[in-house]
Amino acid sequence: MVRKVWLTAEQPCGKRLVPILRQWLPYYEQRFGSLSSQQRKLVRQVSAATLDRLLAPARAEHWRGRSGTKPGSLLRSEIPIRTGTWDLSRVGYLEADSVAHCGGSLAGNFIWSLTYTDILSGWTEGGAVWNKGAAGVMEATRQVEQRLPFALLGFDSDNGGEFLNHHLWSYMRERPQAVEFTRSRPYHSDDNAHVEQKNWTWAPTPGLWTIGEPAAGRAD
Repeated sequence: MVRKVWLTAEQPCGKRLVPILRQWLPYYEQRFGSLSSQQRKLVRQVSAATLDRLLAPARAEHWRGRSGTKPGSLLRSEIPIRTGTWDLSRVGYLEADSVAHCGGSLAGNFIWSLTYTDILSGWTEGGAVWNKGAAGVMEATRQVEQRLPFALLGFDSDNGGEFLNHHLWSYMRERPQAVEFTRSRPYHSDDNAHVEQKNWTWAPTPGLWTIGEPAAGRAD
């Protein structure tokens, strides 16, 4: 039951799955049949840590890429770590992440998908780049901003060099109303939980891709 709901809910983390299970339980029973009183009790009392442990094999089975994040040394002192100071009663504060579509190895050239998720609404946009070059990531981010139905107010990423670079820094800061640019703590993926849970549940369509390589080198 837990696995079925987890997949239907787009594979959320344990902390988010706890309230989902409680809310969806009566509808699950309507469709798939009643659970025993003991099963129902366990579903209502299960902890986030227990869910993450139970679903670890399922996460491995449905794993579709590698994060491949390497710390970006540029601008580390200028871009602050987000400390929860954003006004999260408003849309417009995005978390961003990248995922390698490389099979089992990070060697060679391949496409990286980019995911951008609004923290309040969950609105998600994306694109893709060839080898996640800084200029390509900046252009993909620009295209994402143009598609957003709301103004971009804040931008938070991990510490990868595809995001922490002067191309994206200048794009966010050199405008009439600067976008607040922050980063997560190194090696704390939960800091970007909103976008992390989206990385494995969707793929950008070819019409949204931005491939930063000459036509002869493209993989689309």
